[in-house]
Amino acid sequence: MYFFKFYLKRLFSFLALIIIYSLTDISTIKGQDTIITVPNYIVKYDSVTRIDTTYIIDTIINTDTYIVADTIFLFKDTLADENSFFNKNFHDFQGEFGITLNQMAITHWAAGGESNGSGKIASNLTYNYHRKLFNYTFNGIFAYGMSNYTKDKRYEKTEDRFEISMTMSHNNKQNFSFTSIASLKTQFSNGYTYPNDSVPISGFFAPAYLTLSAGYNLSIKDLLSIYISPIAGKMTFVMNQDLADAGSFGVEKGYWNIINGDSTWVKGKNILSELGINILIRYKQNFNDDISIFSTLNLYNNYMDPNKSNRWNIDIDWETGIQFIINKRISAIVNIHLIYDDNIKFTITEVIDGKEITKQSPILQFKESLGISFLYKFAT
Repeated sequence: MYFFKFYLKRLFSFLALIIIYSLTDISTIKGQDTIITVPNYIVKYDSVTRIDTTYIIDTIINTDTYIVADTIFLFKDTLADENSFFNKNFHDFQGEFGITLNQMAITHWAAGGESNGSGKIASNLTYNYHRKLFNYTFNGIFAYGMSNYTKDKRYEKTEDRFEISMTMSHNNKQNFSFTSIASLKTQFSNGYTYPNDSVPISGFFAPAYLTLSAGYNLSIKDLLSIYISPIAGKMTFVMNQDLADAGSFGVEKGYWNIINGDSTWVKGKNILSELGINILIRYKQNFNDDISIFSTLNLYNNYMDPNKSNRWNIDIDWETGIQFIINKRISAIVNIHLIYDDNIKFTITEVIDGKEITKQSPILQFKESLGISFLYKFAT
């Protein structure tokens, strides 16, 4: 009877252990500090270890060891640590290289003409550097083209472009933001009025245009941007002294200074400084991944011109291009470029009262090109 009671008591204890163990939900023990990781967050854990032990009738049933999580969610918009994961600076670099070729051969052609070949190399590079407060964009446009005429073995320059710019814009996640732009435009080699290729009319840093401006930019759906700067400084450099002495591109020309019968040559100025308002309008859109169009209109007015009659003159630089994508590597490109600058004067001849009069006057500059280009694009 004693042994029966002893084993019965042990049986009830064993059944109680089984029931309690079966009713014990391990997930409730571990679930007190269960962490569900969500993308775009950082979860930090501390080093505290806790042990839960359950005793029943002086017997250890289960020992559960787990790490207590101290969850700290760090949002992108509230980060203060510059070295944190989400606050790392973002960089990207993209661009394209293109080669345009054109060739024509003529032999005994009654309509006339001359065999020639032409080519152009162009590139457009963009580097973006995104930070928490400001975004920086560095852009470079480079192009150079030549044409070769077979008959007299003559070479003529058809394209010469060297442009770099840096744009700094406030990263306020709005369409209207404070923006500052610095740009430099010049050319690679001397320019001539063909067929006269002995007297240059322009050259590297003759002229060069440096523009520094600050204002506000309005962006509309990544298609259109309008930038207005009420304070824009423009500096024109003419480092070719012969051109500077002639007063080319608006700089003060050289002159003879006569004092007491003695004449002294005063060299022309190499720099022209202006202060005015700058308006820059950009438009770019893709149509069906086969056609893309861009247009850039740059307007500048020097409201501090010493000659008050010139303060209404507006410099215009308007370029429009249409790209027809044939395949991944070949495109047809139409480009139209218009420039009007009151400081760039050309020699023109007018007939007044039966007499030919030659004078220097600003005129509208026009350039149009159409070609098939082999393009290579890349992006990081």
